[in-house]
Amino acid sequence: MQLMRFAALVVLATVSTLIAVPRSAFSQDIDLREIFSNDRFYEDHEILRARGDVGFLADTWFLPGTADSVQVLVGVSLSNSSLQFVRTTDGLWQANYQVKAAFDPEDGDVDALERSWDKSVEVETFDETMLETETIVFQTELAMAPGTYDFSVTVRDQNANDASRASATLEIAPFPSVAAVSEPVLLRLYQTTDSGVSYVVSPSHYYSSAPSRFDFMIDLAHVDQGGPYTARAQLVPEAEAAGGAAAAWSQEVVSEDNGTAQLFGSLQNDDARFGEFRFEIELIDDTGEVVTSRSTPLMIAGSGGWIAENWDDALSLIKYAATKDELKILKDVDGAEARIEAWNCFWRIRDPIPATAVNEELQDYFRRIAIANREWKSALRPGYLSDRGRVYLTLGSPDEINQQPVPRGAEALEVWLYYRNNFQILFIDRIGFNNYQLESIGVYQRELGSLERRKRRFLKERSRECPLLTPAYE
Repeated sequence: MQLMRFAALVVLATVSTLIAVPRSAFSQDIDLREIFSNDRFYEDHEILRARGDVGFLADTWFLPGTADSVQVLVGVSLSNSSLQFVRTTDGLWQANYQVKAAFDPEDGDVDALERSWDKSVEVETFDETMLETETIVFQTELAMAPGTYDFSVTVRDQNANDASRASATLEIAPFPSVAAVSEPVLLRLYQTTDSGVSYVVSPSHYYSSAPSRFDFMIDLAHVDQGGPYTARAQLVPEAEAAGGAAAAWSQEVVSEDNGTAQLFGSLQNDDARFGEFRFEIELIDDTGEVVTSRSTPLMIAGSGGWIAENWDDALSLIKYAATKDELKILKDVDGAEARIEAWNCFWRIRDPIPATAVNEELQDYFRRIAIANREWKSALRPGYLSDRGRVYLTLGSPDEINQQPVPRGAEALEVWLYYRNNFQILFIDRIGFNNYQLESIGVYQRELGSLERRKRRFLKERSRECPLLTPAYE
């Protein structure tokens, strides 16, 4: 099978639930980047993170190369919100950025390497320009001589002329002359086409909620010696609280003429809900002996600990997604593991496309919370608890917003127009402080009731997948 190796720019709906709620959530704003920070995880596992004007994450993987070289797979991920978008003549929003990778060898006999790539990304709506997590992935492969390098990645926003840089020391070792396997490469997605397999890497090694499966790729070298071999994948928890996951994937290795092989697979996830894990690959010979093994770290729902400890605040965050009966059940859930399972269960039955590795509804909901907090916060409350935030989170984005600020002493108005459903919502700022209050209560309740009925029918059909919440639909 021929593999399509390429430098990829991919816009993904992969918004992690990076939400922070101060203890006094109803009087202070919410910072979506603090509480669920994965900084310690990134630092422990040497995943590069740049926090400057253009924040990004980056990682490298070493794959078998030709002759004495090693293929270095470089992955960089960043958010739409890290870049400045401009409106194009055809009505889209476009950002332009440059990725530069530099390898400076400690051995003077090896040449330095510096490469750069100019990329652009387009989205259809302004809301999409504000996505705050791994929405853009760039990847490329470079042939490198083994050795020790000072490695750096720089990402420059070409519209804003801002840039950020991250660096690390890379030890690039040659593959051994016996059967060997590369570090597993976690994938956002992969797809088989007539011309081969295309894939998108996951530089962060992070899943915002428990996925139904883990997609991955491994490269093998010298598997024409000895054998036959079988590759086996398993997930190993770093802590007992994370839960366990048994080996659920294996495949016979068939090598190319040069003794290399490349395998793509999906490890089904039945048990792992949250925490840190090692994704392990073992190469097994025909006697059942493990010849060699490699692993890569991953984290599921880094927010899990915060959710368990701040359960009331967590339920406040999902108040617009949950039904009243669901909230009654969830409020009584006690214990860290039970709360994390309840949280994942709640979102599992809302997943519109269970076949994918991400939960699009969860990601979209918290994307809208981020927008509400940015657009409609006031001195009195965070944006998602404002009337405009509530309408936005429950009815969706309006087709048009008409603002009517008026002279001092009168009341400012804001009208949200929903052309697709032929109604409008009026807000009035009676006391100032950007505290617009819902005036069209009857219209709102009518439209919300219609949406709630459709949502309840959908959830009732899916509730068997979440026995905890089944009584909410009886």
